[in-house]
Amino acid sequence: MKNSAKNRRQAGYSTLELLIVIGISITITAMAVPRFVAIAATLRASGDLRSLAGLLAQAKMRAASGFTRARVYADLTNNVYQLQIWNKTGNAGAGCWVADADPTSTCLTYGGGRPSGSSFVLAQGDTFGLGGLTAGPTPGQAAIAQAATCLDNGNAAVGGTTACIVFNSRGVPIDATTLAPIATGAFYLTNGTVVDGATIPATGSIQSWTSPVTSATWYAQ
Repeated sequence: MKNSAKNRRQAGYSTLELLIVIGISITITAMAVPRFVAIAATLRASGDLRSLAGLLAQAKMRAASGFTRARVYADLTNNVYQLQIWNKTGNAGAGCWVADADPTSTCLTYGGGRPSGSSFVLAQGDTFGLGGLTAGPTPGQAAIAQAATCLDNGNAAVGGTTACIVFNSRGVPIDATTLAPIATGAFYLTNGTVVDGATIPATGSIQSWTSPVTSATWYAQ
């Protein structure tokens, strides 16, 4: 009876053992959480880049299928972007840009650079930007820069900070004013750790890139 009572009193863990286990758990968590946060941020940036590249490919196809112009419009301040099509018959026959997702083909307006109609928004923590880098992903773009400023329906610069890559009906990126092919168009976004970019030369081949913000070391994705 005495041995049985003693065994019952000794069952379980001591306070010291529990504190050791808790301490180990806290240490492991403290090591894992920052890595998880970094991985999640990288995945969000990669997802935004894939979305931009996919929209560029869609713009090429929409321009060809409609025998018109199409563009990917980016509002660099509000971090939104949109696929737009040139409606030749809109604006009383003068033509105007319309949102591809708008079945009514209403001519777009721009307030502070943000286009009317539904737009895509960059993921939390991602912004359009160069992250302080000065060299682009050669041969995609030797000198890093966002695409040219967007023009409105009357070919005037849109207010705010914008960037547009415009395609003609042959799927070639062009200058919005002269309609001549351009050497390279590009969009860049950053989350403060990496800079991701989508470039497209006159050949129309879309390329995705990534680089750490600490140095312009570009890797094709």
